[in-house]
Amino acid sequence: MDKLSKYLLEIKSKKKSIFLSILLFFILGFFFVINETPKYSISIAVNQNNEESQGINPGNIVSLALGQGGSNASKFYYDLTEAFFSMEVTKSFDSQHDGVRKFFGGFYNEASQEYEQIWNLSTRLQFIKFYLLGIDFNPIPNVYLLNNFIKGTISITYDEFADLIYITSLTDSPNQIEQLIIDLLKETDNYFKTKEKDQIDERINFLTSELNSISSISQRDAISRILQNQLLKKSLVGTNELYKIKIIRDVEISEYPVQPNVLFILILFSMFGFFLAVGFHTLIFVKDEFGWKPYSD
Repeated sequence: MDKLSKYLLEIKSKKKSIFLSILLFFILGFFFVINETPKYSISIAVNQNNEESQGINPGNIVSLALGQGGSNASKFYYDLTEAFFSMEVTKSFDSQHDGVRKFFGGFYNEASQEYEQIWNLSTRLQFIKFYLLGIDFNPIPNVYLLNNFIKGTISITYDEFADLIYITSLTDSPNQIEQLIIDLLKETDNYFKTKEKDQIDERINFLTSELNSISSISQRDAISRILQNQLLKKSLVGTNELYKIKIIRDVEISEYPVQPNVLFILILFSMFGFFLAVGFHTLIFVKDEFGWKPYSD
């Protein structure tokens, strides 16, 4: 009998212990699943507000010269991502919605009117790292921690086929994160408004001066139309409605939790139990058959 056949017979004779190993890890996987916190999927589809709705004609040459040319979601995706996760938007969200207190209120000490330190595996590892670098590390809730929480909770992706931007999250607090996404979208849009307001004012001043200095009727009519568009944009910037961001599909929350994946976890644990048992018996077989000693000199 060759060694391969002998090995297969040896593994076959150990099927009871292999089965017990699979069963043990299946039970461990079951307990892992029931102790996992269910997470729901949240998503919203957005895009850049098209210029026609703002009174801008992307085909107009002068409009292009003023920086009002058409743009697609792929370019806006990067602008939106940078703004959405920026510290400026996070600070604005905290100022308008008391964000730090809303998400880290459990660490607020009413008696001392201060936040307590957050100690967990992540903060302890960071404490060790900064201690070795000679930097003081104080893990108290603040806007920086809130910004890290937002970055770790929410994702922004771009679908090139649909030409849409999706803002998604997996969370055990779907209603709270839903409101967080909505509030952050508003603050991000206000961020865009603030950045564009000064540019619009400069364009209006420039066009007004050009209009007063040009005598040609055709040129005056063209500049008047552009000036009218800029005045319309200025009025839109001053409203409470979304200006730069267009919501294509409102926030949707999955009906049932999408995590943990019960079947996948149970199969994964069972496979681990199977390969662990087979590996153990293989090691014993090799040791007995070839006289191999793992720690021999």
